[in-house]
Amino acid sequence: MVGLLIISHCDLGKEFLNAAELIMGRLEGADHVSITQTTESKQILDDIARKIDALDQGDGVLVLTDMFGGTPSNLSLSFLNEEMVEVLTGVNLPMVISVARDRDRMSLRDLGEKAEEAGKQSITLAGKLLSGP
Repeated sequence: MVGLLIISHCDLGKEFLNAAELIMGRLEGADHVSITQTTESKQILDDIARKIDALDQGDGVLVLTDMFGGTPSNLSLSFLNEEMVEVLTGVNLPMVISVARDRDRMSLRDLGEKAEEAGKQSITLAGKLLSGP
């Protein structure tokens, strides 16, 4: 099973996991790292490394971050490893649910691509959608 690590500003990652568990039930092999103004980069890097090691059961770890170019994303990129760690930015709840649902039967690469697509497909401007053609 591919491990899931959400790295975000404040407690966004923790709350995404809480919401996913509310919908799907207990998620094994998933964790988060919260980044605040008071957290030192060295400590964050150590936490990420430790959690990646703990979550990797041999199929790799998919790291989801809140936004490309932010501290969570920038720090995560140093762990990017084609075979063992993939980083996907722009995390949203449909993305987390997609990963949680399929990570026991997909490769790291395929799971990352599926999660990316799930995240994109879930973005809808309701007024535009409901107003019709």
